[in-house]
Amino acid sequence: MDKKNKNPNVPNLRFSYKGDWSKRKLNEICQFFKGNGLSKSDLSNEGFPCILYGELYTTYKNEVIRDIISKTNTTLSNPFLSRNNDLIIPGSGEDPIDIAVARAIYQNDIILGGDLNILRPKSNVSAAFLSYQLNGVRRYDIAKKAQGKSIVHLHNSDLKEVLVSIPTYDEQLHIAKLLTKIDEMIETQSKIIELKQSLIKDIEDRILWKTTNTQTKPIREFLTEINNKSIIQNQYPLLSSTKKGLFLQTDYFNKEAASSNNIGYKIVHKGDIIISPQNLWMGNITYNDKFDNGLVSPSYRIYKVKEEYNAFYISRILMSYRALSLYKNISEQGASIVRRNLNVDAFNELCFPIPNIKKQDEVGLFLSKLHQELKCETWILMQLKSQKNYLLNNMFI
Repeated sequence: MDKKNKNPNVPNLRFSYKGDWSKRKLNEICQFFKGNGLSKSDLSNEGFPCILYGELYTTYKNEVIRDIISKTNTTLSNPFLSRNNDLIIPGSGEDPIDIAVARAIYQNDIILGGDLNILRPKSNVSAAFLSYQLNGVRRYDIAKKAQGKSIVHLHNSDLKEVLVSIPTYDEQLHIAKLLTKIDEMIETQSKIIELKQSLIKDIEDRILWKTTNTQTKPIREFLTEINNKSIIQNQYPLLSSTKKGLFLQTDYFNKEAASSNNIGYKIVHKGDIIISPQNLWMGNITYNDKFDNGLVSPSYRIYKVKEEYNAFYISRILMSYRALSLYKNISEQGASIVRRNLNVDAFNELCFPIPNIKKQDEVGLFLSKLHQELKCETWILMQLKSQKNYLLNNMFI
């Protein structure tokens, strides 16, 4: 691969091809159509394969759709059927960036539902190549075309004016083949992680909730709530706790870490357990094993595991799937469906089976190794995604 070409008409990274890429409007290289009919209520277990526009957000995450998930028995008077090398883009959504997604199809006779913009590339134009380019360097160009407020819409007439850069057909295929291979690796790695997560969950349910040779103890006996509030601005990075873990807000929310108004934010240290009283029943409980110090919102409650207990063991039983149903039972419906206000007094009295410290240490060590393996697999996935993003940004213009 060539690197860092200075010519603006070729990408920074390139296979051993020569010649400039040409800028073309999508209208010059594609025919445009609209999907027809179909809604969620039309889906069935058997019937003809089909794609609904909403599935581009929820089901089909890669630029190339390989396996069609949905089917329908609904008879349409004039169904729109796919052709090999079609490209589909949703016609409506909630956010301009979300709506700016393209997916290539390499199967004939797939029923394409309503609110789908369908681009049919002309000869010597790869739908996969276009899909990767539109989802990468051209994504914001598409998002700018979306119209509306609460619901945004994207029309074929808008897409026709989008400019893309096109090399030879062979170079298109070469680029698409590389990125498709990385997508396959990402998909395989994601499945490895899902299986490992499922295995860990099953093991934890069996080990942590084993009641023989254990004592049932309330939370107040092994946790101490701490309430250290920040009085020095910008002393620590601002963190956010989610059910996926603890994150730097600059990384997770893409905004400034510590604001000038962070007085009152709570200080957390490594080994602390952080819960969100409004979202605890959904799994918003985190064991801080990443950050030595940090600040979190005053709405969170911070706990420290008492010294005579194994902190990792305690964190895992508190974060287990069975524990979530206990939290739900002592939470009342809040302002929205996902918010349930925790009864903190009842939380402190919740009882868990806790073995002696020797057993906690043994089980904690075993589980920590499993979670470390999961972190390694997750790191591999993140590296693959990072590699793909780098290529999307550097192999197109």
